[in-house]
Amino acid sequence: MDDIKLAMLGSEEAARRLTEAGVLLPCPMCGKVGVLHSIDGCQTIYAACPSCGLMTRAYKGHKKARLAWNTRAPILSAEEMEMLEGME
Repeated sequence: MDDIKLAMLGSEEAARRLTEAGVLLPCPMCGKVGVLHSIDGCQTIYAACPSCGLMTRAYKGHKKARLAWNTRAPILSAEEMEMLEGME
């Protein structure tokens, strides 16, 4: 299973790897691609969905905003996640 699917299921490790790679997951509400925005051209950044308007709070730096957007509530237990990862 790839990191995008794992992160969408709640894997914090996969979310961190995607964040390091500069990837934003699809919006958890509508599935559209999220984008990063800066406030007043500063290093204060937030992630948002241009389609439905869902957004994170503002963070200092792109990485923190991207990680906040990419982090999802776990859908599966740790044991279920391990089982899925082992099925590859």
